[in-house]
Amino acid sequence: MDINDITIREARQEDLDHIAGIYNSLWCNWIRASGALDDWALCGRLNAAMQLQRSPITLVAERNGGVVATCLVGIFDHGAPRTNPEWQPAYETLLAQATERAKTADDDLEGSLFGDSREKATADRFAASGNEYAQGQINLIVMRPEWQGLGLGRRLLDEARARMRDEGCSRFFLMSDNHSDYQFYDHIGMKRIAEDHSQDTGDGFIVYIYGGEC
Repeated sequence: MDINDITIREARQEDLDHIAGIYNSLWCNWIRASGALDDWALCGRLNAAMQLQRSPITLVAERNGGVVATCLVGIFDHGAPRTNPEWQPAYETLLAQATERAKTADDDLEGSLFGDSREKATADRFAASGNEYAQGQINLIVMRPEWQGLGLGRRLLDEARARMRDEGCSRFFLMSDNHSDYQFYDHIGMKRIAEDHSQDTGDGFIVYIYGGEC
């Protein structure tokens, strides 16, 4: 596989299920393994749409007509996140479905449906604090496992940086956690600028906030 065969473009509506599939392959396999395929699909689609509607810059990496990775980028205006109206209807529809499903869901499913939304509340508090890095945010960067380690993540981040510079950003941040592959951001030289422990429910969960230059 060669990343030179990759085309990077803006996301389209028909990409939602592809992005949701990548998201699910990384974080929601336990739902599929339980046999709850409708819940599995809803979880991926809701979280993908939530990230898309918070991202004025929506990049996908495409090869041979298939989406293999995505990088979704938020912009903050005076501490407030800019939204993407193109993705708002899909998000609102999926949010209503997930809210209804949560009425009868157990804690694990409810956490998978809405955990990313709670993390965004942490991001919004960080941005509202006036931190110098709170100009842009990498909301989501994910790729199919077979494309990891080939330089595609760095290529997507380079393109995201260029797009953020076009929006007037000089710095940006992103969020990871101690249950994810946060070492990648250490490896590419980003600076860990803050930690958040507010989502720790006794399992030692820590959100890491990294800062970078555009």
